[in-house]
Amino acid sequence: MSSAYFQGPWVPAADRALVTGGSSGIGRDIALMLAGAGVEVFVVGRRMERLEAVAAESDGSITPLAADIRDADAVDAAFTAAEAEGGPVPLLVNAASGAFLAAAEDISPGGFAAVVGSSLNGPFQVLRRWAQPLLGAGTPGAAMMVSSALAEREVPGAAHSSAAKAGLEALIRSLAVEWGPRGLRINSLAPGAFSTEGADAGMWSFGPVHDAALDNIPLGRFGASDELLGPAAFLLSRAAGYVTGATVVVDGGWHLSPHPFGSVFPPRG
Repeated sequence: MSSAYFQGPWVPAADRALVTGGSSGIGRDIALMLAGAGVEVFVVGRRMERLEAVAAESDGSITPLAADIRDADAVDAAFTAAEAEGGPVPLLVNAASGAFLAAAEDISPGGFAAVVGSSLNGPFQVLRRWAQPLLGAGTPGAAMMVSSALAEREVPGAAHSSAAKAGLEALIRSLAVEWGPRGLRINSLAPGAFSTEGADAGMWSFGPVHDAALDNIPLGRFGASDELLGPAAFLLSRAAGYVTGATVVVDGGWHLSPHPFGSVFPPRG
């Protein structure tokens, strides 16, 4: 991944980063972008073989660490390994998440808990473990959490995911206030409709949802993966040193639509 996104004042805010969800999608792309800019990166995910494949795309500056962010002990072990030689990790990207397409009445309690676990509880565990040693040492840091452009909107077919993402953004705002005076910045990157491996197998696999989203995006298309990298680079750079508790929405204007999905799931008779 080119380091062209980090130019001029957009210099990475630190030289070490940990990226969850780093084996695919936006997490992988951000990890490679940071590595290309000279940052030592630790990529975290559940499948070591996929993490190793990402590491192999770099010049040796990416280290794979297998962990499920829903498991607090696994999160602690990953951070302990990342901190072993260089101390607390100043940059954090949380791109790990999870969802599936279903009408609300068909989502089981276990399914709802699983999505909230990967999209809210897990990110809290990651944020908390990242922040503790930085706060203890009085070391500044910056975190960027990947949310959703529709975190504060109705999302038929993804009630569990939209609820979790709304909670994540509320968490980010609260922690920005709590930890800002102690040197930590926390922001959110909120993508809209992008074609990725996970999204194509999930939300966009159902034709009516895909078409309804496309029909309601003012720019008239889904986003390309590299269109997220510029905003991500900004939030992770020194240029964003006075930005915290913010959400940067990258969605082609989708969040402006009165009904972003129309009537994808009409009432059942």
